[in-house]
Amino acid sequence: MKTKDTFIKLRDKLKIYNKEYYSSNPSIDDSKYDNLKKKYDYLLLENPELKQFDDLGIGTTPSSKFEKFRHYEPMLSLSNSFSMSDSEDFFQKASNFLKKTNSNYIFNVDCKIDGVSLSLIYKNNKLFKAITRGDGLVGEEITDNVLGIRGIPKVLKNCKSDLIEIRGEVFFLRNDFEKLNKKFEKKNQFSNPRNAASGSLRQINSKITKDRPLRFIPHGYGKFTYQNEFLNFEEFLSFCKKNNFDQTGYAKKYDNLKDIYDYIFDTEKKRLSINFDIDGMVIKISNLDLQRMLGSTNKFPRWAIAAKFSSEEALTQVKKIELQIGRTGAITPVARLKPINIGGVIVSNATLHNFDEIIRKDIRLDDFVWVKRAGDVIPYISKVEIEKRKKTSKIFKTPKKCLCGSKIIKIDGEAVQRCSSTKIQCKYQNLESLKHFVSKKAMNIEGLGEKLIEKFISLNLISDKIDIYKLEKHKDKIVKLEGFGEKSYLNLIDSINKSKVTSLSRYLFSLGLRYLGENNSELISLYLKNKTRFKNFILSKKLREQLENIDGLGEKAINSFINHFSNKSNLEESFAILDVIEIKEVEYNKIILNKSILFTGTLKKMSRDRAKELAKKKGYKIASNVSKSLDILVFGEKSGSKLKKAKDLKINILNESDFLNLIN
Repeated sequence: MKTKDTFIKLRDKLKIYNKEYYSSNPSIDDSKYDNLKKKYDYLLLENPELKQFDDLGIGTTPSSKFEKFRHYEPMLSLSNSFSMSDSEDFFQKASNFLKKTNSNYIFNVDCKIDGVSLSLIYKNNKLFKAITRGDGLVGEEITDNVLGIRGIPKVLKNCKSDLIEIRGEVFFLRNDFEKLNKKFEKKNQFSNPRNAASGSLRQINSKITKDRPLRFIPHGYGKFTYQNEFLNFEEFLSFCKKNNFDQTGYAKKYDNLKDIYDYIFDTEKKRLSINFDIDGMVIKISNLDLQRMLGSTNKFPRWAIAAKFSSEEALTQVKKIELQIGRTGAITPVARLKPINIGGVIVSNATLHNFDEIIRKDIRLDDFVWVKRAGDVIPYISKVEIEKRKKTSKIFKTPKKCLCGSKIIKIDGEAVQRCSSTKIQCKYQNLESLKHFVSKKAMNIEGLGEKLIEKFISLNLISDKIDIYKLEKHKDKIVKLEGFGEKSYLNLIDSINKSKVTSLSRYLFSLGLRYLGENNSELISLYLKNKTRFKNFILSKKLREQLENIDGLGEKAINSFINHFSNKSNLEESFAILDVIEIKEVEYNKIILNKSILFTGTLKKMSRDRAKELAKKKGYKIASNVSKSLDILVFGEKSGSKLKKAKDLKINILNESDFLNLIN
């Protein structure tokens, strides 16, 4: 049963992500997790027979590092809503469960703090135990760790229950998180406040936890022995206030979902002004009798739902605008932002694309702006929040000179402006060119990153690409560098030597020519095959004519290629590199040579880059979009419009397994 296999694989994957999440080391961001969880829930809903395999549970297994404690009542998670219609469906189901003819409820809505869940148990008004969520049934006892957390009273002064559980979130204020992170080296810093809270709360040494400025705000309750302690959620909040628990200050009461969602959208706009991370709002039916009647499933209460914010967009502030110079001289303005958490990732920079874009969107210094980040796309500013603009906001003046001091020029027909100097004259272009040369898709020299390249440049160990292959001459200087040594040096040299055996397409791509990306580099390498023929080709008097004979190579790429190799220093450097590397000649199947293939969606067994590499080794051309000339489309999860278009055009469509069978 294919659906069953898909479900079980998804369940096992989610179990791993749950464990990572609760151990404060997630490998995927919240939005990706939410999408997988939505798919899991949908499969379960559409295929009731899969319930026998549904043992995903809540949270994760408690750690053996702490004493275990069974919750008096299960500590459940919340069902997620991603739209008003989701919430309407959820509460209609509540009405159906109660056999009510209408859905007229009093709701309470409050911030969903992006922190770590904690249950506080008070016996005879004194703090008795502090328990983590664990797997929802059994948690970890960490009482000693929470004694210094702000917002956790040791004694309740206004409580009639002999035993009461107060449940809430442990978290960091943003400014406290930033101060804490500054105490660690960059490699040891926390990626976001939630991870920092989780890592801080579950320390074996309770002194570490007490030394960190954690906070606690209640969001609910478990067991309590005096039934009339509070009769609705508003009374619960009043109870918390009387007993010196902190509150968000954003809780409100409504009698309809439309007003609630107006408030949710308004709060989402204010996220930046709230000094703690929230990833949505929680909507609860306020009446406790109704809550008890509704009860819960084995995972979620039937009376509360989390209305999640858009995880790919957030409001933040432009602190300054700086220039970024690319390897071809392209100048990209970049906004330096007040750091903001978008989908579990801290974003502090956003591309502004070009100077015309700044003018078109009227982006000014100190403006509040909406920043989008979707998947692996570089964060960018979608729009300015004009209502929050201050009189002190300054218009950005388009510079006339590159950071190297050379004039900035604009070529007709291009939106991007460029440095008028060559990479030899402009140190910023040269640095980017060297970074590109050693990158994974180019010569793939591991261990030679930006910081090390900058260090080698400052010490005059390298000034151009060929110098990288001469670093062995400078062993004495390199091993004495801070953070280096004999082993690091040998690893670096080994990586450089491994890069000497490569393909002609990688070598061409590594040179970083404009309009000569992976595909065009592959086209030329298919035509030339080895370095001897390549050298003769470059020196040919009929270079343009031969380039024009290469099927699929455009005019811009041809001009870029000719211009690059007509420069004497570029030619000498390129040939010098060829003399020290070995080019592996690839024999391609003539039947599939020049057939085009396109990958879309998320592949399970490999990355798309790996799939492209395998296809290219067989002789396929990698296409960039779906058209009538496309031969094969390989699809993965969340393929979207490209898959639909390919079906409409009746293109040969393969899944990942089909593709692997094809190339093998």
